[in-house]
Amino acid sequence: MSKFSDPRAKIADAPWGFMNGFTCKYPSATRLAVVLLWLLGILTAYLSIRGAVVGTILGQDAHAYWLAAQSELVYDRAPGQRDAYLYSPAFVAAIKPLATLSWPFFLVIWICLEAAILIWLVKPLQLRWSAPIFLLCLPELMVGNIYILLAGSAVVGMYRPAAWGFPILTKLTAGVGLLWFAARGEWSRFIEGIGGLTLVVIVLYALEPTQWQAWMQFLFEQRDGTPDSQTSFVLRCLLAALLVAIGAWKQRPWLIAPAMVLASPVLVGLIPLTMLAAIPRLNRLARLDANLSGPSLPRGRHMTKGF
Repeated sequence: MSKFSDPRAKIADAPWGFMNGFTCKYPSATRLAVVLLWLLGILTAYLSIRGAVVGTILGQDAHAYWLAAQSELVYDRAPGQRDAYLYSPAFVAAIKPLATLSWPFFLVIWICLEAAILIWLVKPLQLRWSAPIFLLCLPELMVGNIYILLAGSAVVGMYRPAAWGFPILTKLTAGVGLLWFAARGEWSRFIEGIGGLTLVVIVLYALEPTQWQAWMQFLFEQRDGTPDSQTSFVLRCLLAALLVAIGAWKQRPWLIAPAMVLASPVLVGLIPLTMLAAIPRLNRLARLDANLSGPSLPRGRHMTKGF
């Protein structure tokens, strides 16, 4: 029987490659997982839309970004406060053209941008998986944070290391995925990532040194500002770095996504879990690389540049 007529071959080609063995051995459990995923997705969508209609969650994080870009950037609000801006001046510089729009137009474009990236991230999955996962990510779309952008950066960063500058210049420790190249001995690509980040910082610092000094002072003053204890946060970051290293050694790039979740400065509620949406694309990169290079890819060989 050819692989094209063997149903097991179809399962083995599923985008969730790390679940292939479980799917083959326990098809009933897989079907149950799909049903539960749909139920959770529908419930999450209902609560998110309800919160957006009758509450104040719609665009609550995106409004902080828009407001920060309206005038001279100041770090005058502590984490957790309404409209608190926590990221580097580089992020404000990037969104300034978009922030010239009125708030309603900015919010619509922001949500559409994140939704488009999310659709791209889950596209490798079958619709029965991708649709409920999209619904589970609706809380992030409603508040307008940057977790979907971070997930997209993780995928792009696998073949354009400079893209890791985005997580580092926003949520700082979420850029832990850059260690992937160091763990694999791909020093030229690691240096490429560090070099791109350094270039951005040098150029923008030269333009607005006061803002960068204010951000660094803000980070120092708020170093104990994570919802969990400082010790817990450090342990999470160390575990995240270990996950990235294991993924690099075992050729499991999808481990970068949970590592980013663990290293997130704020790990409260479900919204940071949105970064797990990067898993389908990250796993697809590993499958493409395996198809091109065979099972014995040596350490130091970079991932394929395809999507």
